[in-house]
Amino acid sequence: MNRRHLEKIFWLIVALLSAYYLYRGIKFRFFTEGNLTTKEIWYYAHLATAIAPLLIGPFQFWTWLRLNHVTIHRTLGKIYIIGSILGGLTAFYLGITIDLDGSVVPLILLSTTWLFMTVCAWITIRRGNVQAHRLFVIRSYALAMVFVFLRLVGDIPQEKLFFFIESPEIRDTTLEWMSWIIPLLTIELVFSWIPSMKRRQIINP
Repeated sequence: MNRRHLEKIFWLIVALLSAYYLYRGIKFRFFTEGNLTTKEIWYYAHLATAIAPLLIGPFQFWTWLRLNHVTIHRTLGKIYIIGSILGGLTAFYLGITIDLDGSVVPLILLSTTWLFMTVCAWITIRRGNVQAHRLFVIRSYALAMVFVFLRLVGDIPQEKLFFFIESPEIRDTTLEWMSWIIPLLTIELVFSWIPSMKRRQIINP
């Protein structure tokens, strides 16, 4: 199986997981009684803005579209950046106002890191640094996909996953930290650290 087939399988899995957990997330937040008693506008705003990068992201990594339809790629890129910035801002507000004390810091850092990576993606492409732009978009999209990873890992019984942690509150907090730290570290490992170790530096005598 060549790389192109593997990429198609990867994006198919990403699309299916995204659709499944997006459905579950919307059902839980908006159609379960008692889960939308406060900050309704902010939750709706976050859904409306954060869904754009979720849907657009895979198309931005599509080489054929990027090479053959530059205008479409750039237009979708602008929508992605706007959606990510607005989604990050609404996530920041929801993070600082959440009722769970253990969730405040991880959500604030997640939203600010997502905003930072997205803004860096915009700055680097404006300056013509395509390679750096690509890496920042990958990081930004990984953070946009955190809700999928959070719910995927969250489906594992917490008493088994975190058998060494007795407090349910600390288990939830640990899961929220893991949900964005692990994907971000994985991106850095694959696209930055390992390539850096393989690269040979030519030293002139």
